[in-house]
Amino acid sequence: MVPSDSHPRQSDLRRLSRRRLLALACTAAAGGLAGCNAVTGREDPADLHAGDWHACGNGPENGNRVSGGAPEPTEHAPLYPADWSYAPPVVDGEIVYFAAEREAVAIGFDGRERWSRRLGGEAFGAPALDPDRGRLYVPTRGGEQGGSPSDGADAASVVALSVDGGDAIDTHRVGDGATYGVTVVDGDVYARSATACVRLGPDGTERWRVSLEPLVYDEYNLGDSTATQIPPAVTEDGVYVPDRDALVKLDRESGEERWRAPVDTPYAASVVDDRGVVQTGWRETIAVDRAGEERWRRDLHSRAAAAVDGDDVYVVAGDLYELDAESGEPNWHAHVPSEGTAAPVVTDDSVVVAGSGVRAFRRDAEGVLSPERLRWRTDSVHVTAYASPVIAAGRLLAVGPFGLQVLDTGD
Repeated sequence: MVPSDSHPRQSDLRRLSRRRLLALACTAAAGGLAGCNAVTGREDPADLHAGDWHACGNGPENGNRVSGGAPEPTEHAPLYPADWSYAPPVVDGEIVYFAAEREAVAIGFDGRERWSRRLGGEAFGAPALDPDRGRLYVPTRGGEQGGSPSDGADAASVVALSVDGGDAIDTHRVGDGATYGVTVVDGDVYARSATACVRLGPDGTERWRVSLEPLVYDEYNLGDSTATQIPPAVTEDGVYVPDRDALVKLDRESGEERWRAPVDTPYAASVVDDRGVVQTGWRETIAVDRAGEERWRRDLHSRAAAAVDGDDVYVVAGDLYELDAESGEPNWHAHVPSEGTAAPVVTDDSVVVAGSGVRAFRRDAEGVLSPERLRWRTDSVHVTAYASPVIAAGRLLAVGPFGLQVLDTGD
């Protein structure tokens, strides 16, 4: 799936100065980011979300929701080179934290690198920030444990780094295989590895551990090499994670299993909405209430987490679908050229989807002169369908085969 020998290595890319890369990209941006807006007349969408993005899904409930709009970017530039990263960045203020291969970096939107840190293992799952404690948590697979070689090449860990200088604080073993994602709530760390869901205290003390199955389905030739955006969804009373052919609710305090709802091949993060939980799967998508009772079940095949906002649920399953949160009935759907494990991001007026470029679709097409759902698209930006887009600090960030890209309105 990943023909890495056909792409330049990270060391080769770094021989070019980042300043020169920025200049080259911005020079070509005017022609390369032509939007395909079919609406006649002028639109004034809301400003792009100016806040932070501290975790995959933009919060412990994995809602993939931000306020504001999705204005069409007019500039793009490579922010950090990397080979085929499958995990999105996190953002705090004007600093972006990004992990790829065996390295984590902090870099400003001005292109100036604040620090870089080599990891003991390979960066794998979705990272998370704890700004109150000044920590960045990076999921890894393989490598070292606590500064020493692990007791097996298949160790799944979470590396805690200082956001100030990138110093390694600790490495926590959370299972075997790989760490799919991490969520931080009130200083506690919740991680889903290939073999367990674990809750750690701020000092790394293990509060509980629950064994789970790897998200591997040989019958569909579906391995877990791209299962890199599956942080647990955490609420006041529960922790929601996919297990093999099931959505599971764990008690937040004890880790005890509260209920288990059947789902055919779940392969993405669970998402909490106003009515319960939405779980996408490679063979179906379901929604349950907080007691685990089924709300609806639809024949929508997706490896990407949903995005939710009020009465709407958005799922990328061949096309982008808007579903009614109460019934699961489709309200509309729009074509997307490729799909993977990248979740859509919903804003006040749009839904943003990454894959073969980046596209923004109107949530509400009423009142315009054309029923066209597509608000804009950028086809010249090399991004994959495996890392969800991030909207923060008035910019849009996307990950591609050559690393991290930043898209800007140029205002």
